[in-house]
Formats: sequence, structure tokens, C-alpha cells
Amino acid sequence: MSTVPHSLSMMDYREHVSRGDLHYEKTVKRSEGGLPIGTGTMGSLVWTSPSAVKLQVNRVDVYANDCSTNSFNERHSDYAYGCGFVDIDFVDYGADVFTDDTIQQHLSLYDATAAIQGNGVQMEAFAKSGGDVFVFLVEDRRAEPQGINVKLKMLRPAEVLTKHHLAVSTLKMVNDMIVLKQVFREGEHFCCSAVAICLSGRDALARMNDEFGGRELVGSFRKRPVLGQPNETEMRLCVKPGAGAFELFVASAASFDTEEDVVALAVERAEAARSQGYAAMLAEHKAWWNEYWSKSYIRLSSEDGTAEKVEAHYTYFLYLMASNSRGGQFAPNFGGMLLSPRGDRRHWGAMQWWNNLNLYYNAILPSGHYELMEPYFHMYSNMYDSCARAAEQQWGSQGIFIPEVVWFNGLDNLPDDIAEEMRELYLLRKPWEERSERFKQYAYSKHPHESRWNWKSYESWEEGHLVYPDRGYGPYGFTTHMFANQVGIAFHYWMYYEYTKDESWLRERAYPMIKGAAEFFRHFPNLRKEEDGLYHIYHTINDEKYIGGKDSMDAMSAMHGILPVLLKASELLGVDADLRPVWQELYDHLAPIPTSDNPEAVLRTEEGAPGVWVGALEPVLDNKSGIDLRPARFCNLCTLATEDENPSMYETGVASLQFQEERLNGDWGRSASEMSASARVLAGMGMAEPFKETVLAQLDCINAEREYCYITETGHVKFFDNRLTVREGVNAISAQRLGNAAAALQLALCQSQPGAPAKEPAIRVFPACPKGWDAEFALWCHGGFVVSSAIRQGDVTRLSVKSTLGGVCRIHNPWKGENVALHRKDGSSGSSRGSSSSGSPMRMSGSMFVFDTVAGGEYELVRV
Repeated sequence: MSTVPHSLSMMDYREHVSRGDLHYEKTVKRSEGGLPIGTGTMGSLVWTSPSAVKLQVNRVDVYANDCSTNSFNERHSDYAYGCGFVDIDFVDYGADVFTDDTIQQHLSLYDATAAIQGNGVQMEAFAKSGGDVFVFLVEDRRAEPQGINVKLKMLRPAEVLTKHHLAVSTLKMVNDMIVLKQVFREGEHFCCSAVAICLSGRDALARMNDEFGGRELVGSFRKRPVLGQPNETEMRLCVKPGAGAFELFVASAASFDTEEDVVALAVERAEAARSQGYAAMLAEHKAWWNEYWSKSYIRLSSEDGTAEKVEAHYTYFLYLMASNSRGGQFAPNFGGMLLSPRGDRRHWGAMQWWNNLNLYYNAILPSGHYELMEPYFHMYSNMYDSCARAAEQQWGSQGIFIPEVVWFNGLDNLPDDIAEEMRELYLLRKPWEERSERFKQYAYSKHPHESRWNWKSYESWEEGHLVYPDRGYGPYGFTTHMFANQVGIAFHYWMYYEYTKDESWLRERAYPMIKGAAEFFRHFPNLRKEEDGLYHIYHTINDEKYIGGKDSMDAMSAMHGILPVLLKASELLGVDADLRPVWQELYDHLAPIPTSDNPEAVLRTEEGAPGVWVGALEPVLDNKSGIDLRPARFCNLCTLATEDENPSMYETGVASLQFQEERLNGDWGRSASEMSASARVLAGMGMAEPFKETVLAQLDCINAEREYCYITETGHVKFFDNRLTVREGVNAISAQRLGNAAAALQLALCQSQPGAPAKEPAIRVFPACPKGWDAEFALWCHGGFVVSSAIRQGDVTRLSVKSTLGGVCRIHNPWKGENVALHRKDGSSGSSRGSSSSGSPMRMSGSMFVFDTVAGGEYELVRV
């Protein structure tokens, strides 16, 4: 793992990262407030009851069902991720050990360890880096030690049949281990998981209270599940009483392969951990995490303490992402991540909603932790074939269609007749009232959250029948006709290339997604060139509103964002030269992004007033009317750099922000919902004080009562002790606002995005740093440049660049026209543009500096 060189940062990383630690001197009253640990593929919160330490083992690759399901046509009913409950119970007959007057809880971010100390007992835990094992050091210091029971519990009854779906959980003993296995089946879908627990350093007995004490399978003679099922859902490791410490290992495994023995795999992982031992694993674990933190940093201070608060949340967010998104084939669910503590059902189910999920990944590339993007990329690349089929089946288009709400493995293959009728209905070529009974019956069994079927409104039971009305807008649901998300996904692939300059990645991984997203629009039947010589798009949706509008912001910003990227990628790779003129013609004649000075706009500003971005052109079926700031947060359509690249677009962005500020009566905090990109937009446009106001309001969740999905059902909690929320609902632990705040903070301190999609990037330091904030950072930029800088009392005191890849560096002068000397700190022989000698400092002046770099070269800019 490449790190920020010592010469760029004298940071004491342990002291710095520890500023974001969690410290509790009380018990948490809700499990959702526990301490998070995770390997990146396996995770849990760790919390206490008066007598026990508790956790729920979750995995990113455990799915009870997939896109082919016909068994979960009620919303919030599909489920995933959970593998089992584990309790470390310290008390039989005796005093409670975890009470508010004795407990101490600490999550160390730097070492990624969780420690809980109670009345006479203590525990330290970590999630083994590079393996699917939770490791515990448990110590009993009581004057009269008691037996400790480690309980492994099912998440549901042993056998659950839901229509065509069957979930079977089995407890068993393997040698001295206790094991819980889950198997999920429906049609061709198969998934299984296993949790295995063992210990060392203390004698223990495995116990289960069924007829054979867990040593044999009860009811093995049964031919049919569910009827006569086992009634024991818990197994214990009963630890012999004694003073001192012992080590406990909780391993897991999962598979979609019916031939793979996940029990053997989980047992093997547990045994390997036991053989290695707590101390050796902890040393390896700490080494990985300590290296992780040296990749980048942000450090803030202010007299009012607001800067330190934002910094702590930023550091914590990077801890959460490494704990929840590393090493697997799937991104964690946006609502729950790997931290759900209340079983495996949660509000909004198990599907991915991209407008939520992307909030976790926007801040990753500037942090330099590129590996955290891999599960996200793997998941979407692996569903490519199904999304290509869906583009043709559902829309009569080409390329790929990735819905806003989609299963982990994409979309189901539709029968030909259903696909044909769907195209006619969804493209508005066949009246909704004329849909066939065959189509209605097919749709009946489909999940209403899936974008394909999202026209289904809230269901109810009537005389034993589940009844679905539609939403009243024909084939339109909240997400049925949303198309920008697939461009947002493809743009993340492009950004990965921009940061790494990895041409193999661009060719093999990114280009198919970029081309697929663009080709979907080019062949979309409701995109057509009109008499004005421009291409317009019809019958789409923008952010769950402006239903049926023309030239919606969703679709138009997507096309304006992806087409120039496709053209540049094609040229870089030397492919599809015959298609470039076709793509260029579409881009050159694409209707503009909708603004309020268009006579058809859903919102019209006063005559002579500057135009502002709006959601769509009329008519829209839901009569919505408002502005839309998407271009300032999407595909680099409008940033500070746009002022030079496209002044007209930049002026519209400024006018749109001014218009929004007036609507908010100057109070940007009112815009700060969990999912709101306002802080990112304001920072990206260089508005420092509004950024500060918004990001603090977002972290404080000041609008929770107004904007949380299920505020009553979740107990009116804005955020828990661990800084996480349940904005999305029950069991749907969320860090979305932390991702938003992290990305906004990075933009406030350092920007490197271009002024338009696929244009040349330039670095700009402290474009939106609030007054009264002192700051320093080391962050990664486009082109593989690591920028390290500091600002004190509004003055930039330090600016250094490490070039990890070589190439041309473009950087704005942070000293407002003062002359600058460029020093090559490594003594390399690479030449600087305009320099007369490669070994001497180069004097530069002006507002922008451009200089050549060599890979590994370090450069310092100093005022002269």
C-alpha cells in the first residue's frame, strides 16, 4: 500500500486518528448505538445487556433471495446479510456486570479495536483484517468467577417457508466448536452461510437443549421441512469458571455454490485463528490499520470546536468504510451496511438504491483508499449482462439499463410476451388501462420496491388477498423511469481511471460501463431529434418527481455528463472510431439542461432574471415545480473550475444557488437532510460559510423530525452514540450523512475536478475553508497527485505535491498572484515547464502553475 511520504507529513497518525474515537461511560440503551467492527465483508455492532456482550454476525454476500424471486411482493419483506446472533453472557446467578456506574467502552479507530470493561470483567475485540473472523480476548477478574456462556442463536425459527422461498437454519457441533448454518433456496437461487465459534485458553463444553443434546440431528427422518421442525434455536459454549483470560473466535463463511461446504470453511477459518492466537493476529491487524491511516488525512481546529467536530466525523467515516466495504464482491447495503443488530429484515429490504449507495463512495477516491471502491465496482460489473438484456427487453434500447433500485445480481430475465408488453406500456405507446391480465398477474408477485415494478402503490390485505393499486400515473412509479443512476455508476468508473490512469482498468472495466450507459440513451426510443435540430427526451422521472416530464434534469444531466467522457475514453483507447462521429453529433445537438428561462420550464423566473436549473420541462403529471442543483453535484458539470471552462454554465450555477438561498431565507441548514448534497454543492462552488452551516446541520440531523422515513417507529432518535442514524427506518443503520459530509469537506479543502466532464483537471487548495478554521491535509487528486497543504488564520502556509504516476501537474496559485518557487525535493532529473535547469528551483507567477513531474517526484511550492 502506497503511503504519504514522511517529507509531506510529520503527522502523528495515532494521536490524530484517535481524535475520532468513540468513548462511552455508560451503557447504550439501544443496540443500534453499539461499537462497529468489521473486516469489510463481515461486520457487526458490539453492544451490551446488563449481563452480556452482544453482536450480530452480518456478511455482505448473504442474500436470502435474488432478482428471480416471486415470494416477496410485500415491501420491506425481502431480507439479507444476517448470519446469526452471538451473546457472551458473563452472569448466571450473580450481579450485573455492565451498568452505567461501572462500564467503560472504547472504540480505537487507529487500531480498529473495541474494548468494553465492566464490573470485574473486560473484553477486547477486533475484526481480523484479511479474514472473516471476529477475535475476542475475554477476562474475568471477579472475586468469584462464574461460568461464561457463549450463545450462538438463529435469526428466525429453524425453518421458514415463504411461498416459494425456504430458509433453513441448523445448529451442530463440530469437534469442540458450535456452528450455525443457514440455507436459502428459491427456484435456481441458492445461498448459504455458516458461523463457527471456538475458544482457547479455557475448557468449555458445547451444549444444546434438544433431545440429543446437539450431538445428533433431531428429526432427520422428516421428508418435509417446516412441519415438525426443531424448536431449539440456540447452542452454547459453556466456559469453565475461572479467573484470568481466554480467547474467543467467531468465524463465518458464505457461498452461492451448492457444492461448497461452508461449514467446513467457517470451521477452518476459526481453527486457523485459534492456531495463530490473539496476540499474533492483533499485531497483524494493527499493522494493516496503522498503514491504512497513513494514506491520507484531514486535521482541523477552530475556537468554536466546529472544525474538530467535522474532522472527527470524517475520520470515523473512513473507519466505517474500511470495516464495511473491502475485499468482497458486493457493496454493503445503504441501510444497515454490515451493522444491523435486529435480525436480517429492515425497512427498504435488501436491494440497492443507487441514490443512497453512492453517498458512501463519493469521498473514497480523494482519500486514496481505492481498494474500498472494489466491492462497488464488482457488484455492478457482475450484473452487466442482465442489465444489457434489460435495456432491450424493458426499453427496446441498447447498452445497459441499471435501475435505481436493483437486486445484487441485476434484473430477472422476462418472458418474451411480458417484455414486449412492458416496452409498449413503459414507453407510453400502449394505454395503461389496456394492460393484459397476463401482465397484471405476472406483476402481482414482483417486489414493489424494484424499479421495474415501482408503479405498485402501498398494498393492503382485503378478504385474504393482497391488493395493489397503482400510483395513479400509469406506468410511472417513484423510480421506474429514472436513468441518471447508471451514468452516475459509469462516472465513478471513469473517476477511478482519472485518479489512477490505469489504462487496463479503463479498457477492461470502465469502458464497457461508460459505453453501455451512453448507448442506452442514444438508442432510447423516446429520445428524438426535433424541428429545432436538438435531441429531446420524453416520459422520464427526475429524483422521484416531475413525473413524465420532457428533458428532465435526471436524463439531460446524464447525457451531458457521459457523452464527452465516452468520446475521450474512446480516443484514449483507440476504439470505436466509427462511432465517434455519431456520438459527437448527438452531443453537439443535445438539448440544453433545463432552466427557468425556457417557456416550458416547470418553474419560471421573472422576466429578465437569470435562468436557474429546474427539474424538467412541462408537462409533468405530478404538477411539481422547483429548481434542481444536480449539475453542481453530478459528473463535474458545474464546479469552481467551470467559471473558466464554461462561463455560462457557471453563471447559471451561481444564480441557482442564490435562488435557493432566497427560498431558504438565508438558512442553508434547512436544506441539510441525511441524503442532501447541499454541503457538497456549496463547497464545490467555493461558498465557505454556507458549506460550514450546512455540514454542521447535517451532522446534527437538525431536520430529522421532518425528513426521516420512519421517525416514530424508530423512536425519534436523531443519531446514536456511535454517530449513526436510522434515517431509513428500523434496523437500517445509516452513515449516508457522514459520506455526504466527508465528500463536502474534501471539496472545501482541495479540489482537482475539471471544469466540465472529461476536460483537463487542475488542483485548487482551500477553495471553501470557513473563516476561523485552521486546517491541514494530505489528499489524493486526479492524475495520482498527493497534495499536502496547511492554512493558518486564512493564510496558506504549506503546499507540497507528490506525483505517484508522473505527468503534468496543474495547480492554482493559492497566494493570489504572488510569485512562487517550485522546489523538486527529491532531486529528480525531470524537467519543469519553463524551467531553465532541472536541478534548480523554478520561479513561477500568475494564477495557474503548470509543470511536468516524474513518478515518485516530490515538489514543494514556496512564496518568494
